[in-house]
Parts: sequence; structure tokens; C-alpha cells
Amino acid sequence: MKLALNKWTTPLLVLGMGVLAFSLWHRWLDHDEGMLGEHSYWFLKLGYYRSVLHEQLPNNWAIIQYSTHKFFVLLGSLSVAIFGWSIEALRIIPFIFSLSLLLILYKYSKKYATIDVSSMGRWVLIVMIFQAMFFAAFIRYRPETMLMTLGLLNFILLERYLTAGKIKFLIGAGVLSGLALFTHLNASAYVGATGLILLSQRKVIPAAIYGVVAALFGALYLHNMIAPGEFQAFLTQYRANPNLSDADWHWYSPIVKMLSEHLRFFHSPREIATSLLALVSLLGSWQWIKKEMKLLLSYLLLTILILGALSRQTPIYYLIYLPYLALIIAAHLSRFEHLSKAWKYITTASLAAFIVTESIYNIQLIQRRTNTSARTQEMANEIPAGSKVLAPLSFLFNALDQDYEIRSFKAFKFHVRNYDQYEDSYEGLVSFLNDSNNDYIILDHIKGNQDAFRDYHDPSLLKEGDWVGQYRVYKVYDDWTLLARSR
Repeated sequence: MKLALNKWTTPLLVLGMGVLAFSLWHRWLDHDEGMLGEHSYWFLKLGYYRSVLHEQLPNNWAIIQYSTHKFFVLLGSLSVAIFGWSIEALRIIPFIFSLSLLLILYKYSKKYATIDVSSMGRWVLIVMIFQAMFFAAFIRYRPETMLMTLGLLNFILLERYLTAGKIKFLIGAGVLSGLALFTHLNASAYVGATGLILLSQRKVIPAAIYGVVAALFGALYLHNMIAPGEFQAFLTQYRANPNLSDADWHWYSPIVKMLSEHLRFFHSPREIATSLLALVSLLGSWQWIKKEMKLLLSYLLLTILILGALSRQTPIYYLIYLPYLALIIAAHLSRFEHLSKAWKYITTASLAAFIVTESIYNIQLIQRRTNTSARTQEMANEIPAGSKVLAPLSFLFNALDQDYEIRSFKAFKFHVRNYDQYEDSYEGLVSFLNDSNNDYIILDHIKGNQDAFRDYHDPSLLKEGDWVGQYRVYKVYDDWTLLARSR
């Protein structure tokens, strides 16, 4: 049997693009989209970042927040100002960056083509589109696709500077990496990787210029810490960040995290399938990749080491590496005709495993399709405007601008993980609810839409007249339950 893998690029790409486009309608709402969306909403309304979802947390988390994905959130505020408050308006931002990233990757990948320029470009798009984490992130209101785009452009301009020696490319790289820092502090990995590459080539002055430019634009992150006491308030909140723990603050924490970074590559089948295909690509085309993609390998390795030292092994940050892994994989696949028979079979099997594994995750995401705004309106119709409501994060869209004060079960999760006020039990949850002083509680029956209640009790089992602490089950609907506080 003669293997001709490159003949499959067009049907695979068409299939992937078709499934991706089909998936965009009524995408399931990720929890982080609600929290970041609320930041965008309040910045537009008040001029500062806020999240009442964090009600009951210390250090003024519900009043003002100094740390968020700022440049990304500001772009979300701009989109809401133009199109109105909705999840669709917010998702325009990652959608634009996702398309831009694919276009940049497609164009840039052609420089590595070995046999057929078009097959290299198609392979890199296939890997990106099928990969389940990027598939999910394509319109998810989180900053990863924006960060990936800015990081890739930083690398491309670094490469152009090293090739052409023109200072404009170096300054451009500094601007983009600085904006990436303004977007997410994990962009320190891009800045560090670029600076170390310049220093390794004894370009001390260019490294200094790059660092100054990146620092100047990255300093935009401090835009809400100018008034007296605000920077100290930021430090207080950041040190007590409910997303972090004591393990993140020891002097040896960066070393421990760096040594554990490989776990991010093998967190679940979606990462494992991608990482194994990348490993097969590296081994199968090592001599060619080592020669032709040396700078890319250096940039990727340094990014991995620095991000590993700075960040916990949160799975979502695997996306930061994906564009470079996709280029390595695409280069190997486009060289398919040059491979030995054994490597052809190994590569084909690894690619098939990748496509099947990632497709399973993508299909599962599509099956969770939900009309968020329609369900929220159904809920809002049963609750008087101006009420304090503890609800799934989906209730933000579009009830946040209907005069409701919306709380979240996420605050209880943070309490349990970081503070001692409530026990990690149903009794602890009930105490939290009693203290929350909300008028109504909405319990979503859809698995994955509820932050904490389902961990202790299935909300669909509650009946009208049942009590949860001081709250009485007011009415049970097909896929959600409404509780009202006892007067």
C-alpha cells in the first residue's frame, strides 16, 4: 500500500473548517467568559474593573479589581460599547484574533515548505483547527488567542531582525510583546525568551532596546494603579489572589513549577495526542527541523521554561505553545514523501490518533450547545428587576444590564480553597448561602453550568416546598430551579 498523506490535506481542511463553523452557533458558555465579561461591562460603566460575582470575598474583590487580562478586557468593553451587552459582542474579540492567528500561521509556514508549499500551509491549519483546545478557544472570551497572536508576531519580528538587522523589526517585537504583557502577565515568557535569544547572540544593546520598549508598553498594565495606595492595594489582592495558593509564594516555587512543566503536555488526551504527534514529528524529521527551525525551537524551549517557572500547570496555557508545535508538526507532515516506510506508518498512526482524539472533544463541545440569552430571559421573567440573585454565570448574559445584582457560587469555591470561613461540605455551602443575603437563587440542572451546588446535591432532585437553609424552592422548571429567601 502506497501512503500519500499529503493528498488528504484538502478534504481534512474542508472538514475541519466546516465543523468549526458549525460549532460556533450557540456555543456553550465557559465560566471564565462570565467573569471576564463582567470586568468588561463594569469598566465600560464605571471606568474601573469590578466583579460583584466575588461578593463575600475579602480585600475588596467585589468592589474593585486591580488584576485582570486588561488589554483584552478593554477591547471587550469597546465591543460592548459598539454592539451592546451580550456574549456575542464579547466573542467578536477572540474570533478576530483566532482568524488573524490562522492567517499569520498559514502565510508564515510557507517559509518551511520542503516539497509542496500549499501542503505545508494546509497542514498547519489542519493541526490548529482540529486541536480541541484551540477549537474551544476560537470564540471563547478568554485572552489565549490574542496572546498567541501577539507572541507569534513577536517571534516573527525577532526572526526578521536577526536576518535583516533592521531596528524597526526589533522595536516592533518590543511593542507587540509589551502589548502581550498588557494582555496577560504570562507574556513575560515571550519577553524573556526573546531577550535571552538576543543575549545568546551577544546582541546586548539590541536586547536592552527590546527590553525597554517591551517594558514601556507592558507598563500599560499599571494604568489603574496611578493614584496613591492603588499599587499597594494591587499587591494585597494579588498576594491573596483566590486563584493562587501558598505553594506559589515560596522562594523555590519557580524551580518546582519549572520541573513539573512537562505535566502540562500530558494533562488529558487532548494534550497527549497533540504532544505525541509533535514528538513523532521532532524525532522523524529531527535533522531537518534542527537545521531549518533552530530559532523556533530555541524560542519554544525558552518560552516553556520561563512559563513553567511563572505559572502553575493550568491546562489552558498549553495553547501558548500550540502555534510552534503546529509548525513543527506541519513541517514533518509536509516532508512525508521523504520519510522512511517505518516513519510513514508511525506518522500516519499518530496523525489518525490526533484527529480522532481531538474530534471526540470537539463533538462533545458541540453537543453542549445552549441558547444562553434565551434561557437567561426565561429566568429573568420570573424574578423582579433589581433583585439580588445568586445564579449560574450564564445569567449575566443578558441580565446584567437589567438591574439585577448577580452573585456566583464561584465565591464559595474560592472561600473553601483559600479561606477558613466555610467548610467544604453541603453544610458549609448552606452557611454561605444564608450569609449571602440574596433574594433569589437559581440552580441550573445542566451539568457544568453550576459552580458548586451540584458538588453536594443534585439540584434536579429538589421539589417545590423544599428548603435549602433559609431559601425555599419556589418553582421547578424543566432544566432549572428557582429558590426564594424566606421573608
